[in-house]
Amino acid sequence: MFRFSFQSDYLCSMRNLKDWVIATRPWSFPASFIPVLAIGAFLTDYNSRNGGGPVDWIPLLLAVVMMVVFQAAGNLISDYYDHVRGVDPAGSLNQVRAIQSGKFTPRELLFYGYCVLTAGVLIGVVLLFLTSWKLIWLGAAAIVSIVFYMWLKAHALSGLTILFCFSILPAIGASYVGTGSLVPLVIPVSLPFGLLIVAILHANNTRDIRSDRQAGVLTFAASIGDCASKWIYAAEVATPYVLVLVFALVDWIPWWTLLTWLTVPLAWPLVKAMLSARPEDGIAIATIDQKTAGLQLAFGLLYTISFFLALI
Repeated sequence: MFRFSFQSDYLCSMRNLKDWVIATRPWSFPASFIPVLAIGAFLTDYNSRNGGGPVDWIPLLLAVVMMVVFQAAGNLISDYYDHVRGVDPAGSLNQVRAIQSGKFTPRELLFYGYCVLTAGVLIGVVLLFLTSWKLIWLGAAAIVSIVFYMWLKAHALSGLTILFCFSILPAIGASYVGTGSLVPLVIPVSLPFGLLIVAILHANNTRDIRSDRQAGVLTFAASIGDCASKWIYAAEVATPYVLVLVFALVDWIPWWTLLTWLTVPLAWPLVKAMLSARPEDGIAIATIDQKTAGLQLAFGLLYTISFFLALI
């Protein structure tokens, strides 16, 4: 199916290790490792307060690696289909130029994506041997979401897919992997960082409303328009702070988690930039998805650390 004409002089002069790494969009990886780390930290605190057993961090850390590899695969495969459908033509504001720059041909990028996906599956198999084969349905759901993500995106379902794959699904998986059973609280506790992960995608789709419409891709942002889309982004960024406060008040999480409010000075400029950007001026929010990823990283790390501080 895949036919390539790899030329050694082309590979040496045009591509290096940095190009291969950048093609996977590593700035987005906090969306992968924060969910597992945060839920692992929550479970450690939860079990300590409720007389539960110790959390097994060895398979949890392997799950972190698997999540990152799966996301890298999803990014590569998604970029291929975006290119094929004309979602990111030359001159668009998308910062990933793996194909447009000539570093990779479309089929090379797709092949690269499926190779990375295979690596993720192999890591998942090892994880199943270490834990339980009952978790195979979680891995199957992740693979299906990656392979069919473009279809879901084109039908305004990408936001729900991301919330499922980077919040709810990892939370359930981390609970089973770390403790051997499901702690129901992991689902609401995953929502604060999960909504920020959705905000990363939504920022990207809000910026690309015009190019998506021209390509016939009806994302959620494209379906509701510029104005509503901007306010949805603002809500996705603001709601996590409210949830942390509410969850602390009902004693689901320790008060230490209010440390996440230290990231408000990072969040406010992003919301302000999004709400003030004019529809015809996408350049003003060209990198807002990457900046939102930075916010999610800062928020997620403080969220994770706070559970360990509660143990002291």
